[in-house]
Amino acid sequence: MTLKQQVLFVGKPNTNTEAYKKFSANFEVINYKITSKSQLIEDFEGRLRYIEAIYAGWGGFDGVGGFQGEVLRHCPPNVKVVAICSIGHDGYDTEGMSKRGITLTNVPSVIASEAVADLVLYNTLSSFRNFKMFEKNLGGKLTNTGALRTALVRGEFDQFNGVPVIKPTVGGAFASSCCGRDILSPRGHNVVIVGFGSIGKLIGERLACIGMNIHYVKRSKLSEQEEASLGYKVTYHATLKDTKNIADLVVIACPGTAHTRHMVNEEMINDFAKPFRLINIGRGYVVDEKALVNGLQSGKILFAGLDVFENEPSINPDLLNRQDVVLTPHIGSSTTENFNYTAAAAMFNIETVLYDREDTITRVN
Repeated sequence: MTLKQQVLFVGKPNTNTEAYKKFSANFEVINYKITSKSQLIEDFEGRLRYIEAIYAGWGGFDGVGGFQGEVLRHCPPNVKVVAICSIGHDGYDTEGMSKRGITLTNVPSVIASEAVADLVLYNTLSSFRNFKMFEKNLGGKLTNTGALRTALVRGEFDQFNGVPVIKPTVGGAFASSCCGRDILSPRGHNVVIVGFGSIGKLIGERLACIGMNIHYVKRSKLSEQEEASLGYKVTYHATLKDTKNIADLVVIACPGTAHTRHMVNEEMINDFAKPFRLINIGRGYVVDEKALVNGLQSGKILFAGLDVFENEPSINPDLLNRQDVVLTPHIGSSTTENFNYTAAAAMFNIETVLYDREDTITRVN
């Protein structure tokens, strides 16, 4: 009897899909939960020493500092491929893996990009309409809709702590403002999208649909043909600083690099001509969170919607419990459809490498 090739699964996919059923019939799947780096290394040298591939689901090796350093050095010698489900591969030593003859694959996903763009749309609407304040203050003594609207119209905003200061008030105001802040439609306002790759373009499409003026920051301008193919009008800027006089909303959708680290900082925030809103779905450390908190407390930043964080997985405590901030725990691409799609793609990449097929894979190194 021929023994099946062993594949280590770090992170369990949906086992009810046809893709998984087919894969598990062809390979010996070893489901594994990482508890510590030392235990992982011990298992690599012991009971896992015959594995030939690794499926790294969402989170993967994050808990042990990534697939690099000691983890990579002790990786079993027969491993030919590590397939991750995300497009980002921070924490994977691509150069070191290449030297070991290990292929790293990722999963670019239009489904993921669509989901991230949807989250930006959600935060954009929240940022202009102050939806969180209305939702958070409905309850307790304020269960009457008219009284809540009136209380928020007449209330004040504690800028330092990021909460409304209100009291129950008899009446039925229209709610054209909230604690001194205008309730605005995004239509006609300027959004600056920093990073204009596939996700940035989808974000532009979403926000153009609600009437926003789309500006983008990219190292090089798209060609006239590329801009025309978008289906919506855009304006190019070489740097974020070039948009300081027009930005109503800044969306960070760029990769995290040494060049983009703390792109949003104290100087940049103070240099902008008017108070603006900020959304970050790129990399957390593009935004200096201390400067962001100062901007929120001073009123220079009207709203922050963050799905990524400077010191992720930790969240700056000064951002918590503010009603001018919406925080989500890095779930921009988290949908059932994307989870199943990326799992199937990662398993396909493993099959292709182990079977030495000539099919195209989404190879990183």
